[in-house]
Amino acid sequence: MKYFYATITFLIISMSTLHAQELFIEGGKSITSFSFQDVLSNELDNLRTTNHNYIDLGYRGKLFGDQVQFIGGLGLHTYGSIGSDNSQNTYFEWETTYASLHGGIDIKVIEAKSFSFHVRATVAPEIMVQGTRILNNEVLDIKGREDFDTPIIFLRGAASFEYKITPSIAAFLQYRYGQGTQLEKSDTGGELTYFSQDFGLGLIFSLKKEASNEDDSQDNK
Repeated sequence: MKYFYATITFLIISMSTLHAQELFIEGGKSITSFSFQDVLSNELDNLRTTNHNYIDLGYRGKLFGDQVQFIGGLGLHTYGSIGSDNSQNTYFEWETTYASLHGGIDIKVIEAKSFSFHVRATVAPEIMVQGTRILNNEVLDIKGREDFDTPIIFLRGAASFEYKITPSIAAFLQYRYGQGTQLEKSDTGGELTYFSQDFGLGLIFSLKKEASNEDDSQDNK
């Protein structure tokens, strides 16, 4: 758990010390699944992916010039998986929603006129805010229960194309892959790992013009 708090502390300090140059909002679809191992390292089989939504809000600020920038923000992500056991004639489904605080780097690889190509790497501590399990027709609230009672750390890598619509507004299309693991084993000794592929669209709003206008007004005074 100490790694969870250390990560949050680092992200908060980074966000407070860096001057934001741009704000962004992103939303899209996630293809998600998870794997589960019990205390005897037996895996739960016959699990399939499910589709869900996600949304991220954040900022981007200079780290090393215009090529390498820091990104940070908040997110709301939903994960899940479905499966069945024909031998016992059972159907099961999980759906969990996590709130996240993410931080990382954004590297501009190529720029040509209004287009640019970026790669990103982020780390995000996440805490469950909602979760359900369906076993046949029975619905169970799993928030804070057994194998879902610990926070997770999600590592993600992404590639995105950006297009400047105006000098202060840009749109981007992004693909992102991530894997999330629990910070510690659950009370039952099980290990839960999440996987997600995100396909998103977003908008970036530049604050540079506003900042220069404020400086000009102060100089005039």
